Amino acid sequence: MPVLLLVLSLAAEALSLDLRSYSHSAVLDGQGKYNIHWSYQGETITFLLQVETLGYVGFGFSPNGAMASSDIVIGGVEKGKPYLQDYFTDGNRILHKDSQQDYNLEYAMENGTHTIVKFSRALHTCDLNDKTITESTVRVIWAYHGNDIGLTGPTYHGSNCGRKSLRLLNPEKSNFVSVETPFFNFTNADVPVPHKDTTYWCQMFKMPPMNKKHHIIKVEPLIQKGHENLVHHILLYECDRNASNAVLDYGHECYHPNMPDIFLTCETVLFAWAIGGEGFTYPPHVGLSIGLPTDPTYVLMEIHYDNPSHQDGLRDNSGIRMYYTPNIRKYDAGVLETGIWVSLYHMIPPGMSLFTSEGHCTKECLEEALNDEKPTGIHVFAVLLHAHIAGKAIQARHFRDGEELELLAYDNEFDFNFQEFQYLKEERVILPGDNLITECQYNTKERTTMTWGGLSTRDEMCLSYLMYYPRINLARCESIPEINEQLNFIGVKEIYRPVTSWPFIIKSPKKYNNLTFTDAMNTFQWSKKKGNSFNERVRQIQINVRCSKHDNDEWMVQGLIVSPPEVKKIYKSKELSCMPRSCCSTFNTLIFIFITLCNVLYIFFV
Repeated sequence: MPVLLLVLSLAAEALSLDLRSYSHSAVLDGQGKYNIHWSYQGETITFLLQVETLGYVGFGFSPNGAMASSDIVIGGVEKGKPYLQDYFTDGNRILHKDSQQDYNLEYAMENGTHTIVKFSRALHTCDLNDKTITESTVRVIWAYHGNDIGLTGPTYHGSNCGRKSLRLLNPEKSNFVSVETPFFNFTNADVPVPHKDTTYWCQMFKMPPMNKKHHIIKVEPLIQKGHENLVHHILLYECDRNASNAVLDYGHECYHPNMPDIFLTCETVLFAWAIGGEGFTYPPHVGLSIGLPTDPTYVLMEIHYDNPSHQDGLRDNSGIRMYYTPNIRKYDAGVLETGIWVSLYHMIPPGMSLFTSEGHCTKECLEEALNDEKPTGIHVFAVLLHAHIAGKAIQARHFRDGEELELLAYDNEFDFNFQEFQYLKEERVILPGDNLITECQYNTKERTTMTWGGLSTRDEMCLSYLMYYPRINLARCESIPEINEQLNFIGVKEIYRPVTSWPFIIKSPKKYNNLTFTDAMNTFQWSKKKGNSFNERVRQIQINVRCSKHDNDEWMVQGLIVSPPEVKKIYKSKELSCMPRSCCSTFNTLIFIFITLCNVLYIFFV
């Protein structure tokens, strides 16, 4: 019918116009049936759901990805009438209608195959049953059904449900790259993945030849289909540019005694990606320089395979794609690895519901690096926070003259299976004399032995990768706590020197005689009280400065023993204020009326 076609056409045009206003989007399911778009302004966030169903759609926020204790909204169109209800679940997963309805329906419609629902809410509603939305990771849950909500509430969704971690408040970024933008790929070729928990695989590549300077402007992961949970992270390192092409056809397990010596020259991180993250687009004034004699020539791609179920016969062809342009940008980008130097000296006792570790990028290192090259400082524009499965929260802290500035980045709901760069809302200048602390919180409550710093997913890391400009000759700025003071806590008095084995051997007291320090730490009878005392001690003891250059040379301060920086003032974030509930804007009210009319006309003519 002409009128019906006109109605549907106008509704589709209105929806298309509305979709252009969203800065973020994601597909929540594996079949592409559940799509979400969102944007935020001030203290309000707006969502638009497009779901392949003519029944209800459910969307919510969970503390851990499960149904229990979640904040949920359910909406749809019933007989031409849009509806939206604010719900929550208790600890037993029972659904309750919230007495305070904080989700504002802006419009809802059906187009014959999909239900589209647009709604908004305050980031902080002051309702104990609602999730406060922050810059941390948010575990989104979703569901849908073929029927709309009845008088007794929604029908159970069955298998049409799932979860996904997102960072809803990441600043808007442009991922647009024209189809004419050239690119090149670094991918593995049928790498056999062993049937063990953790494998790091390293493969050498050579940058494509360029006749002049270019800038890489975007990097995106190329994950083999079906291996989304197998490939945990990808790092690209710069290697000795005097290497030969003979190394290009040779891949090997990383950190292995028999790996090629050339791998040892690959220390400077050029790019980092971790599971769950999307591609990374550089700001319009920054790019990664390639093509000059001083730029990277040979690179090493390290892929961490996480295979906890010990699957056999896996072969992987994952990697990265790098887009580049001859249109040179103003600044060259660099990556600075900060936090705790990956080492067994990073120890976390068992049975701890909360244990905090700190990795320092000290003023001694930053002063030497920046005064030598860039006394006016460097500009940080993005941060990737990284830990393993015991990690629960991470903060990248910034100090100047003993006073803490606003956090560089944080994630108070860290998800090991979702790690991506956080774009800073405003670039942060790091000056000579500043201190950076990467602070990680861990939960080892279910573990009975020590957790060590290391490469395995059951080992731990505490790292921040800072994307910055202009690039300086500083690759790593990290620390490790002094081992002797940690051993003193459990009563160790003497170790064998010189060290002829690793881990080194303890000489006294008698109960630890001839034990390695790792065995001694596990022999100690840990309790929650002792773990808390150890945590307090380890955050006060001296630290070993670890900082290195791109060419693998070490700064003069490398290995320097210093005390943690004196903190005169801690940064306090703004307290959350309770915003009055706002109604829809005039524009959204008009759309709401128009879509409702379209739904009524659709029902009438059908």
